[in-house]
Amino acid sequence: MRTIKAYRRSNGTIGIRNHILVISLVHCSNSTATKIASACKVPAITIDTGCGEFRKDEDRTNLGLIRAGQHPNVYGVLLISLGCQWTNPEYIAGEIAKAGTKVAHLCIQKEGGVESTVIRGTQIVCDMMAESSALNREDVPISDLRLSVYCGGSDWSSSLAANPVVGECMDLFADQGAAFVSSPIRGMPGGEQHLTRLARDTTIGRRVLEISCEYRNEILQATGQSISDVNPTPGNKANGMTTLREKAISNLKLSGNRTPLNGILEIGEPIPGPGFWIIDNRKGSNDIYACTAVAMAGAHICLFTTGQGTPIGIANTVTVKVTANPKTYARLGQEIIDFDASAVITEGMTIEESAAQLFETVIDIANGKATKSELLGDNSWVTPPCGTI
Repeated sequence: MRTIKAYRRSNGTIGIRNHILVISLVHCSNSTATKIASACKVPAITIDTGCGEFRKDEDRTNLGLIRAGQHPNVYGVLLISLGCQWTNPEYIAGEIAKAGTKVAHLCIQKEGGVESTVIRGTQIVCDMMAESSALNREDVPISDLRLSVYCGGSDWSSSLAANPVVGECMDLFADQGAAFVSSPIRGMPGGEQHLTRLARDTTIGRRVLEISCEYRNEILQATGQSISDVNPTPGNKANGMTTLREKAISNLKLSGNRTPLNGILEIGEPIPGPGFWIIDNRKGSNDIYACTAVAMAGAHICLFTTGQGTPIGIANTVTVKVTANPKTYARLGQEIIDFDASAVITEGMTIEESAAQLFETVIDIANGKATKSELLGDNSWVTPPCGTI
């Protein structure tokens, strides 16, 4: 059984990074949180909410912030509030601390303004960084890993190579006892049979079909349009993905071919155990929402396939960009792409051979090798909205 080197957490999980997050609890404190994070070169999570929300929206805002701070790749969190916002700093801090995460909170009004908050906040973050850097990695089994997959900016090469390579790679990790999760709902209609074949039992398979049918009907009722009117996107069509069914077949190849689908999770529900899971992310299912959804489930790593390239990274989940388009890799490989699967197309390499190479790349990244999105400092986080569509 293979191992990786990771940080053991007090709640029994592992982390492959020791991030410190600066989290704004209301839009009024966004700039202050950003100033502190920028000074310390750590991720900041900002929001456009946090005040005057009704209960369902408030609950979703809280859930997103709590799951961000509870993430196993996070060592410490500094919460920044204004003082008169709707969000409750004590509640959020208490929930984050349940995961063993170190938490501090500063209130701009109580600290005497922005400048004093930035000075004190910078010191708190620097102290957390010093503490986290003193921790040592240790050998842990691959079965402790929680991975995720997503496809964004897809094109013809995604279908032919990138998505099948990532799917085979996920099967390799599942063979070692690891878990992986996807948030596929927007790209699922037309390819549902792949997931129903993987479903562990008929109840799960039937629920896949129900979600897809509900999703189609919800969009039609809410907008008067079909999902196929907006998906594939113009960029997909310009680069060889002409129908929703084509895109669905491609997207669902990310799910592998032999690991059973164990169940369907709600937004914010943690990955329960080994094997393959999907998230019902039908509302807020574009790239950044979907990537935040898998991070909220606790995925250490997200393997993100892209035909045309995207710089998106997540504040706590390590994002690994994979392409099989040789032109995209030549143009963006140095800055954006972590793994080139184009040899499957250009050199006759098999899906299995490329997946084995990707497997080793992911191991290196889990052990601490920085990804391109980490080097770029792209630390996005957008909690998916509540509701259906």
